[in-house]
Amino acid sequence: MTEVRGKLLIDGVFVSGALRIENGRIAAIERVDAAPDQPFIVPGLVDLHVHGFGGHEPTEDLAGMARALAAHGTTAFLPTLFPDEPARLGATAERVARDARAAFDAGGARPLGLHLEGPFVNPARAGALSPAALAEPSVEALAALLEPSSGAERGVRIVTLAPELPGAAPLIEELVRAGVHVSLGHSLATAAEARGAARAGAAGATHLYNAMGPLHHRDAGLANFALSDDALYAEIIGDLQHVGSEAFALALRARGARGLCLVSDALAGAGSGCQVFETHVHRCRSADGAAWIVDDDPDAPPRLAGSVTSQLEAVRRLVRAGVVSLEEALTMASETPARALGVEADLGRITVGARADLLVLRGSALELERVLVGGR
Repeated sequence: MTEVRGKLLIDGVFVSGALRIENGRIAAIERVDAAPDQPFIVPGLVDLHVHGFGGHEPTEDLAGMARALAAHGTTAFLPTLFPDEPARLGATAERVARDARAAFDAGGARPLGLHLEGPFVNPARAGALSPAALAEPSVEALAALLEPSSGAERGVRIVTLAPELPGAAPLIEELVRAGVHVSLGHSLATAAEARGAARAGAAGATHLYNAMGPLHHRDAGLANFALSDDALYAEIIGDLQHVGSEAFALALRARGARGLCLVSDALAGAGSGCQVFETHVHRCRSADGAAWIVDDDPDAPPRLAGSVTSQLEAVRRLVRAGVVSLEEALTMASETPARALGVEADLGRITVGARADLLVLRGSALELERVLVGGR
C-alpha cells in the first residue's frame, strides 16, 4: 500500500487530501487538513497526438519514447503515425501495436492505441505532412489500412481525415462501426460538412486552428464548427506557437476545459535537447517550443512541423502566460482527453477505482517531483 498527500485535483478543483493506492489503483481518498508547502497531486497527462519524444519515434523505439514521455509527466499516449500508402501504413501500425505491450512492460507511459494522422486528408491543407504520402478515400484503401476487419487488430484508436474529400463519408461510417474514433483535420471542410461528419459519428477535431480553414464570419468552416458545437472534442496545441494566446483564450471561452484536449503534437526532437533534428521527411530546428522546417527553399517563410514542448511544459507556459488557470490546463491535459477516448473511469481523473497514474508537482514552477504509473 502507498499513500500520497497533497492538494488533489478532483473534478477540476484542488482539495487537500490523501490517496491510498493498492494494486496499482486508487483505493481510497481522504480529506485531510492542509499542510504547509504541500505538493499538487494531479492525474497523469494523456496525450492523444504525439509523433515522438526524447529522440525516439514510435516506429523505431516505442519503449524509449514511452519512458521519455513518463519522465516528462505524460503517463498515457497515442503514438501518432505520419501518412503512408494505406497497405504499408497498416503494416507499420500492426508492428507498432505489437511493440506497445512490451513498451509498457519496460516501464514508461501507457500506449493506448495508435493515432493515424492521415492518409485521407486534404493535400491543400497537408501542412508538414508529405503530399506524396496521402491517399484518396475509398473503402478499398480503408480495408488495406485496417485489414483484417477492424482497427483493433492493428491498434488503431483515432484516424484523422478530411470529411470534404470525395469518398470520405463511407469511411467515417465504417471507421465508427469498427470502433475507431474519427477526428476531422488537415481539411478545408465547411461547417456544414463538419456537421454532417459529426452526425455520422466523427468525434474530434485535430489540432484546432492548424491545417484547417481559418475562422470566418460568413463562410464558416471546420474551426467555426469545432468552436461552436459540443459534438467534437477539439485537440489544441499549447506551445503558444501553433496557437497564439488570444486564439487559445477564445477556444477556452467557447468550449471550456472539458471540450479541449491539450496535445503536444511533439516530434522526436522534443525532450532530447537537440536544436536540429531529422523527423519524417523533414529537417527541423527547435525554437521557442516549436519545430520549424529548415530543409525547404531558404527564401520561403518558415513552416511549423510540430512541437518540441511536452504536455506538462505546455501547462506551465499557458499558466505562466495567464491564458488559463492551472486547474483548466491540467483538466485539458488529463481528464478531457481521457473522456474523448471513453476511458475516464480508468485514466485522467483522481477517483476511487481509477489507475494510480499520478504526478507530484511542487511549487508555482510546477516542478515535476515524482511520477506514478499504475502506482509504480
